[in-house]
Amino acid sequence: MLTSDYLSPKNSKKFISLNFFVLVAVLTFFIFNFLDIFIFEISRSCPKFVFDFFKYIIDPLSDIFDPLHVILICLIIILFNSNLQKLLKNQSKLDLMQKKSGLKFKKISDSFNYYSIISSHFFWSLVVAGIGCNLIKYVLGVARPKYFFFEGFERLDFFNVLHKSNSFPSGHTQAAFTLAVLIMIYFKKYHFYILFLAILMGISRIFMTMHFPSDIFFGAYFGAIIPILLHQKIFYKKIKIYERSGVTSFYRFSKLMYLRIFI
Repeated sequence: MLTSDYLSPKNSKKFISLNFFVLVAVLTFFIFNFLDIFIFEISRSCPKFVFDFFKYIIDPLSDIFDPLHVILICLIIILFNSNLQKLLKNQSKLDLMQKKSGLKFKKISDSFNYYSIISSHFFWSLVVAGIGCNLIKYVLGVARPKYFFFEGFERLDFFNVLHKSNSFPSGHTQAAFTLAVLIMIYFKKYHFYILFLAILMGISRIFMTMHFPSDIFFGAYFGAIIPILLHQKIFYKKIKIYERSGVTSFYRFSKLMYLRIFI
């Protein structure tokens, strides 16, 4: 783990502005009305190897990086560290942890607190973005391509309770971009590859006959804006306090977690 300055409030302020939202809304409206069906139909004529690439390589990654898995991991970290002070008051366990890790009490405490805050950021970003995405799906009731083309569904059916048919925005794309932005906030390296992978995950939903381009476009925006917003409003200042104390090493935290579980 490194510093989180890449998407600091100053650098990412424009992404949560009203002007940027209006721009996204206008572009989404344009894509929805003029490009969705055109682009989707063009995608049907792509060579078989393109479909195979998205079906057998990119789409399975969505299952590996299922937000539920990340939410559970974050929840485990948060719960394990919820009674940290009780553990650290046990002098024999504290002495053993200090001896095994080579760290003093404050460094141990700060490292656990730092990663608990990051885990909370991941947890709430994925939960809020996921719930918000599904609420929008329900309200707008945009039909998935296979329902629109093959089963005669209306393109728009407000407050459609048949959730599996609702397309806008793409939940997979939202989850991919939420995770991508969270990783980009805390890691300085490989941003291009992380973002490119998230884009491929979004595009795969078109080739899997699950979404139109506007679903992908707005899903990417919504997935990215939630972690940025929470970072700016809640977590940035908390995280900066611990970054100054030099406790951001993920290797060190992993070692402490191992000791936390087994001592």
